[in-house]
Amino acid sequence: LTALALSLSIVGTATADDKVKIGFSNRTLNGAFFNGLTEYMKIHSKDAGYKLITTDARADLNKQLADVEDMLSQGIDYLVFNPQDPIAGIKIAEMAARANVPSIALDSDIALTAPVITRIQANNAANNLMVGEYAVEQFGKEPINLVLISGNQGNLVGEARRNNFMVGVLNTQIRQYNQSNLNVITQVWGNWDQQGGLKAMEDALVAHGDKINAVYSEMDDMALGAIRALKATGKLQNIKVYAHDGYKFGLDSIKKGELQATASNNPNSLTKLTIDTIKEHKAGKRDFPDYIYIKPLLITKDNVESVYDPESLY
Repeated sequence: LTALALSLSIVGTATADDKVKIGFSNRTLNGAFFNGLTEYMKIHSKDAGYKLITTDARADLNKQLADVEDMLSQGIDYLVFNPQDPIAGIKIAEMAARANVPSIALDSDIALTAPVITRIQANNAANNLMVGEYAVEQFGKEPINLVLISGNQGNLVGEARRNNFMVGVLNTQIRQYNQSNLNVITQVWGNWDQQGGLKAMEDALVAHGDKINAVYSEMDDMALGAIRALKATGKLQNIKVYAHDGYKFGLDSIKKGELQATASNNPNSLTKLTIDTIKEHKAGKRDFPDYIYIKPLLITKDNVESVYDPESLY
């Protein structure tokens, strides 16, 4: 067996040729959210009676392209992919189109020119506007001196999250106080995992020290790393941390008063919506919007207990 073949995981019990076969190309499994996407894809595909092939691109654009090419050669009926970057996303969608395989972009964004059924995501704009508004509720007229912890350069979802957080802050400040008072101290890169968030926050603290009073992270896991760095330096009590994703351990952090707010990017909801969309497409529906979103949800100390699910895989 080749190394590529060994990286494929197939779930489902039926072997009939007419059983719907889905290929899921995940950009990485390095991080709880991405693992959650793969595991919930397995659960919802099995519940639907579909056969699923999954791959892990290991954050490598070329490997993801090779993974998709291999799945297409296996005769999949649908392709679901979380692209490593926008360029990879377009290439993957075009590969699937040439093979006459309908495709769905899941979680990470790609250009509107890409030939996909739709893009399934959290509503990054609505979610992060609410997180920004909540930050102003906490800071009032006081200046917000912000560190941005981003995932990786060129990621459209990360860009949408941080931009809408800042718009939420600025709009709320202007609406309530007739002035803006947001200062971005620095942007650092956390590579979408907790260790990366830890290192990024450490770097920001070394460079900017006591100037910082707020952190926005594009993902809860990176925020948890930042919180570790802030606790280690005794600065957490003076710095408020905000994020996005609704990770179970992020919700634990909200309960403890360490993370102030996050918003839902639930892989269970995302993958169920993906399988439901495939069902609709298979039944003949074709008029899908460019984006289909799960329901926006701001999570703070006020509602975290009602949202928290101890049995969640994410």
